[in-house]
Amino acid sequence: MSDRATVGNVEILAFVDATPPPFETTQFFPGVSQEQWVPYKKDYLTPEGKFQTNFGFFILRSRGNIVLVDTGLGAGPHERMGGIRGALMDKLKSAGIKPEDVNSVVITHLHGDHIGWNVTQVGGKPKATFPKAKYYIPRGDWEHFTKPDILANTPAVKTNAVPLQELGVMELVGDNAKITPELTTLFTPGHTPGHISLLISSQGQKGCIVGDLFHSAAQVTESNWLAGADMDKELARRTRNTVLERLEKEGCIVAAGHLLINKNIGKVVRLQGRRLWQVI
Repeated sequence: MSDRATVGNVEILAFVDATPPPFETTQFFPGVSQEQWVPYKKDYLTPEGKFQTNFGFFILRSRGNIVLVDTGLGAGPHERMGGIRGALMDKLKSAGIKPEDVNSVVITHLHGDHIGWNVTQVGGKPKATFPKAKYYIPRGDWEHFTKPDILANTPAVKTNAVPLQELGVMELVGDNAKITPELTTLFTPGHTPGHISLLISSQGQKGCIVGDLFHSAAQVTESNWLAGADMDKELARRTRNTVLERLEKEGCIVAAGHLLINKNIGKVVRLQGRRLWQVI
């Protein structure tokens, strides 16, 4: 188990911005019964049978570039989650990374737990938290969440995404956008309309930062299980199955931000005919 991995010349560092209180399984995965969880309870649930998630983020070092993938829940306190606070800035500092060191910020999708540190208020005005970075935002999410009627009910997007356009630091991307010569976006819709993952290809090795393609390692095996937050559930199901097949076939190193730290970098493998999550 590790909080880091390498794919060729690319280094992956995993961090946690914040950890919410555990969820009832039927709250997070409303279509999955408690009985269905029984084979996975020991490995993937708390001793009380609840689902614990992290709000994670990743740093990738690629050809001298420092790329941040997602920016967590934000400073907080977040009262609806027990008053938890985000620690992204402290975690980066402890890793020797200053905000101005970050060259690119890749946002997998525009849910609030992935965009929380995009913007910092300075003197009542929004500033890019990472002042020298270009922010890559999924085009499909931008087009959806900035519709006036939807934006009115998504304050996180209004606060932490819309200012990026006004600041001139945002680029909308879809499939196959090159972030660095070793990092390319992959369109993985369903959880949100424009959800993207980030493919890594370096020295003949492959990896993928999957965003919210899955929230629990149990979904690597039970790939038809759906999270309540999946916006287009049938599309999310199809996308997950297609991408998991690719990740398995290509032997990718995979990083998933909602899995518990030290267990969120692994591979999709097949054992006795079943697809499984194998921590590395």
